[in-house]
Amino acid sequence: MRENREQNLDKLQLSLYLMPLFGPIWALIRLKFFPHNLDSQQKKTSRLSLKLGMFWLITYSTLWVGGCVTSELLSIRLLYFNGIITTTYFLLCLILISRLWSQNLSKPN
Repeated sequence: MRENREQNLDKLQLSLYLMPLFGPIWALIRLKFFPHNLDSQQKKTSRLSLKLGMFWLITYSTLWVGGCVTSELLSIRLLYFNGIITTTYFLLCLILISRLWSQNLSKPN
């Protein structure tokens, strides 16, 4: 029973890293200021979260600026693509969280 609670707590902590928008911020804080408190799985998950978050932020910003400075027709296409990228980022985060909760975590002794 206690082991099950610990696994659920570990999964909850890993889920915080994978949350869209807030997860990369949480991961950056934990990696920058508390790296000695993280195990290898938390470090891998937080690095993945940072990579996904930075990719989304750079792509989102670039497409948004491009949509603001171009012609109307191209602007609509860029902003539409921006929406697709954002939706994909959110769905990918949710899929990763669901995969995390469906697997069985095992800690080495």
